[in-house]
Amino acid sequence: MGQKKPLLLRAKDAAGFALVWSLAKVAHRVRYTRSDDIPGEGPVIIVANHMTMSEPLAVARMVIGHSRFPHFLAMREVFSWPVVGWLARATGQIPVARGSANAAAALDEAGRRLDLGQVVVLYPEGRLTTEPDRMPGPARTGAARLALKHPEAPVFPVGLWGPKQGTEHLWHRHSAHFSVGPRIDLSVFAGRTDDQAAREATDLIMAAIRTEVLNAKAQHAVRHDER
Repeated sequence: MGQKKPLLLRAKDAAGFALVWSLAKVAHRVRYTRSDDIPGEGPVIIVANHMTMSEPLAVARMVIGHSRFPHFLAMREVFSWPVVGWLARATGQIPVARGSANAAAALDEAGRRLDLGQVVVLYPEGRLTTEPDRMPGPARTGAARLALKHPEAPVFPVGLWGPKQGTEHLWHRHSAHFSVGPRIDLSVFAGRTDDQAAREATDLIMAAIRTEVLNAKAQHAVRHDER
């Protein structure tokens, strides 16, 4: 059970909800397919493919639609960008110093957020998808390690299909489809946090994400065929 926040922090969350929701409405025309609902309280891990720089806004909108607020692991450079950096800092996002000795600190911070009953969003690939077929590529084990250390947090896979990177920008409202799958069953790894378990759990996580990407792709195609 998450700890109840002081009034000032709850007010800050409400402001963050409103701002992120407004930006997401500007940036995307999004449709969602859900086979499970994100719990209304308690720790949650969301894992997703990463196709564009702007789609985290759509993921945030989906989470906010469940009356929760997302905390993304994002590359540290984002926090120094104009406007976007301010928003990331103001809403308590988690910087990742990729390729440095301090990169693991982001997972530690994500674990602390889960202990507080928050929603943490990770992109297991650790980068934008670059595969020619736009399907998720090789993944790192960070998301799996976080999940194995926090078995109390359900893990939900999310698949996105929409614009290609480089064909969209924040002020051009484009269509995308998200598919939210059922929570991933990692119970076979109960009590394990070793490297082998992390690699095998990563394979399960990525298989679930790919399933949802295919679902989103199919739904996106149907919507465009109907026009």
